[in-house]
Amino acid sequence: MQKIAELPLVEPMYSTYHNGIASAVLTNNLSIRNWYLNEVISLECDRRFLNGYTTPNIGVAGSAIANNPYIERVYIPMTFLKGCLNQIIRNLIDDGYYVYFLGIDDYYVPGKSWYKERHFRHDGTICGYNQIDKTYCIYAYDTNWIYQKFWTPQKCFNKGLEMVFKKDTYGNICAIKPKLVEVCFSADTALKGIVKYLDSDMEKYPEDEQGHVFGIIVQEYIAKYVGKLLDGSIPYERMDRRVFRMIWEHKKVMLERIKMIEESLDLGNEISELYKTLVAEANTIRMLYASHHMKRRDSVLPVIQKKLIQLMQDERKLLEQLLDKTERKSENESVEAAEK
Repeated sequence: MQKIAELPLVEPMYSTYHNGIASAVLTNNLSIRNWYLNEVISLECDRRFLNGYTTPNIGVAGSAIANNPYIERVYIPMTFLKGCLNQIIRNLIDDGYYVYFLGIDDYYVPGKSWYKERHFRHDGTICGYNQIDKTYCIYAYDTNWIYQKFWTPQKCFNKGLEMVFKKDTYGNICAIKPKLVEVCFSADTALKGIVKYLDSDMEKYPEDEQGHVFGIIVQEYIAKYVGKLLDGSIPYERMDRRVFRMIWEHKKVMLERIKMIEESLDLGNEISELYKTLVAEANTIRMLYASHHMKRRDSVLPVIQKKLIQLMQDERKLLEQLLDKTERKSENESVEAAEK
């Protein structure tokens, strides 16, 4: 048995709301990144914030660990792990598995987001251990709400587990590892996903209905969320600080997808060059929102709303241009083939 072990991580495609681990574990098979570019395209959010809930729960549909068919997953209920969890964690890491845990009280775990602040049943991933100083390397939101690795005492992790056990709320651990299969990029699949992403408006997802919203119109809903912060119906103290990081990450991955489509279909780089400005603007909006969280400035909220709506409109325009360009190229190739 090793004394020290740590599994490597790569920069995740999405790191907001604990989605980071799904793509951070791809070190041994980076081709799985193509699955995200092919299939994981649409924004989503929850309409509950319109009626009292304090977060829109924005995300990218289908980006969680459970959605990825190319990641091996072995779920183990914590109910049966009393007294042997630490040994199992070490065995899994020694065998190349990352250990995703669901259901540890952050309050007792140094380095975690709610350490000594709030009892909160939270998630994270163990990617290493040190038996000399009895610590775990955890990948999760830290006390500064940065999604990164940090080391924490094993006894404190066990305390967080013990306290949720006392409340009869047993979570589980999930051993995860990328499968060793080659995943290829498919421009056709990605383009179909973009079409679906654009098939989204307020008529399809009206405010007076319930449930999740999907597609490009999610950004208009986030503008409405900012409006709820502005009018005070969602308290400043309860604002979800992560919302605009998710939008920025979505734009970064969309840019990568556009570049892959352009390269695969020999379309040049006109659209991706223009889309770069949207990524930069999404980052500007993210920083404005973060500055408001650090020091309240309600005057910046209408600016954020306006910029976000313009971002959505510009994105729709560019993605529609991309679709038109691919369609024209396909038609021209069909004509050329018929003439031969």
